[in-house]
Amino acid sequence: MLKAGFARTDMTPPFGTPLAGYYEARYADGILDPLYLNALALSDGEGTIVVITADVLMVRMDVCDMLRAMIEERTGVPADHILINSLHPHTSLRIGGKVEKGGVVVTDQAYLDVLYRKFCDVAQMAVDDMTEATYGTAVQRAVEEISFVRRYFLKDGTLKTNPGGVPVEELDRYAARSDNDVRLVLFKREGKKDIALVNFACHPDVIGGTKISADWPGLTRTFVEAEHKDAHCILMNGFQGDTNHYNFFKGKEGCKKGYTHSNYMARVITDTVNLIWDKTKEQEAGNVYAEMRHVFNKCSTRGEEHYEECRAFYLRYKSGDYSVRKTESGIDLPEAARIARIPEQPVYHKIPITVLGIGKLAFFGLGGEPFTEYGYIAREACPDKFVLTATCANGGEGYLPSKQAFDQGGYEVVTSNFTPNLQEDVMKASLAMLKSF
Repeated sequence: MLKAGFARTDMTPPFGTPLAGYYEARYADGILDPLYLNALALSDGEGTIVVITADVLMVRMDVCDMLRAMIEERTGVPADHILINSLHPHTSLRIGGKVEKGGVVVTDQAYLDVLYRKFCDVAQMAVDDMTEATYGTAVQRAVEEISFVRRYFLKDGTLKTNPGGVPVEELDRYAARSDNDVRLVLFKREGKKDIALVNFACHPDVIGGTKISADWPGLTRTFVEAEHKDAHCILMNGFQGDTNHYNFFKGKEGCKKGYTHSNYMARVITDTVNLIWDKTKEQEAGNVYAEMRHVFNKCSTRGEEHYEECRAFYLRYKSGDYSVRKTESGIDLPEAARIARIPEQPVYHKIPITVLGIGKLAFFGLGGEPFTEYGYIAREACPDKFVLTATCANGGEGYLPSKQAFDQGGYEVVTSNFTPNLQEDVMKASLAMLKSF
C-alpha cells in the first residue's frame, strides 16, 4: 500500500547573505520571492524514502551527510533512503565548502543552525503527512523549447561555452543534445491535497543580480499550485550541467534574461504540466527501494605545469584585484583557480550516487552537475522505469562532464576536478543500481 506525504517550510536567509554562482562576491539586498525546502515522503507500509528539494545553489557532500544523519535520528528514515536535491538557482546560497575572502559560502552560523533544523522539520512533517495514495506518470516535450545546450561548435572547429559576442553566422552546431521533456508524477490522495512532482532540467541562472529568488523552479511551483488548487507541487531539477536558457542561434532574441524571462520559462513548464495533468497513467505501487554508493575518480592535474603562474594570479584575485581576468599565458580565471588548488586536492574525488524508488518510479541523483547525457544513458538503459533525475543530489562536487565533452574540451571540462573516465565510472555503478530493483 502506497502512502505519500508532502511538506514545505520557508528557508529565506537574511539580507547580507552571500549569493552563490559567480566568481565575484554578491550579497542579498532584497527578495523577489522566498526560498523554500520542499519534501516528499513515500512508503510501502514497511520502508520509507524522503526526497527534499532545496532552493539553494548546492549543499556540499559532507553537509548533506550530516543532514541525512540528523533526519534519520529525528524520523527513523535511514540516511541512505534520503535524497537532498539542491535546485541550483544562482540567486540563492551555497552551503558548505572552503571559506575564502570574497567567497560565496554562507558563514552565518546562527542562520545555518536554524536551517539545519528546518531540513529535519520538513522531513518530519512530510513523514507525518503520509496518507494512502495512488500515483500516475506522464511525460511531454515542453510546449516551447526553453533549455539549450550552452556548448557550441563554431564553424572554425573550435568549441565555446556561451558564445556571447560571436556572430550567429559563425555558429555551427550544439555540442550535445538538450532535454526539454517535462515529467510529471501525480500522487492522488483521499482527504488531502494531491502532490504533483515535476521534473525538468535547465540551469536556473536566468535572473542574476542581488535579489533572492528560487528562479524558474520556485515560480513553476507557484504557477502549478495556482492552477491546481487541490494540489501541492514539488519540483526536481534534473541533469543540467551543460544547459541554460540561452539560444545563441537566435541572437539577441534568444538571449533574454531577468525575472520576466524566468516567469516565462515557468509558464512554459506549467502549460506543459497542464497538458498532461489528466493524462497520467496509473502505476502499480510496488515496493520501496534505496541504495547509495560512492564512485572514486582520480583528481585532474591538467595544467599543473602552469601552477606558479595560476597561483599568483588567483591570490591576486582573492585579494580583491579584479582588474585582470586572465593569466599572462591566457588562462581564464575559473581554470586558473582549479590549477591553483591542485596541491590541496585529494588524489581521488568521490561522487555520491543515490537511487531511490517505489515500483517503477526511480529517483536517480548524482552529487554534482551532471551533463544531460547522463540522463539519456540512464533512461535508454532502463526503459521499464520512469526515471527522474536530480542534480546536486546529496552533494555538490562540481561539473560532471560527459565522455564526449572531455574529448571536446571547453569551460566545464577545464574547470572540472575529474578525469575523462568519469562517465564510465559513474554510469557503470549507476546502471547497476537502477537495474537491481
